[in-house]
Amino acid sequence: MFCPKCKSEYKAGIIKCIECGVKLVNELPEEKEEFVEFVKVFESSDPLLTALIKSILEDAGIEFFVNGEHMQSILGAKFSFAFGADVGNAEFMVSKEYESVALDLINNQVEQENKE
Repeated sequence: MFCPKCKSEYKAGIIKCIECGVKLVNELPEEKEEFVEFVKVFESSDPLLTALIKSILEDAGIEFFVNGEHMQSILGAKFSFAFGADVGNAEFMVSKEYESVALDLINNQVEQENKE
């Protein structure tokens, strides 16, 4: 016997979950893996800009990951010619579901930075 809410397993004869108070079931339904499509919303080789974009997405509660974040130049994009120090861009990936929100937030911030 299983609780459909907390997934605790009980011995036969018990009909209610002690924790949840929910009626137990014989089997738990099979959990389906959900496919999430990710899209690139921003790319930069500037570590300071990368930190800013991370902060914006975190503050908005948008889940994301960054490809190549640790491959950036310590000198930033402005000096990519210097000693071959610039080795890659950080690519920000978000769920397709949040693409437009993330793009709006990022574009607003970039526009604001360009005005200053």
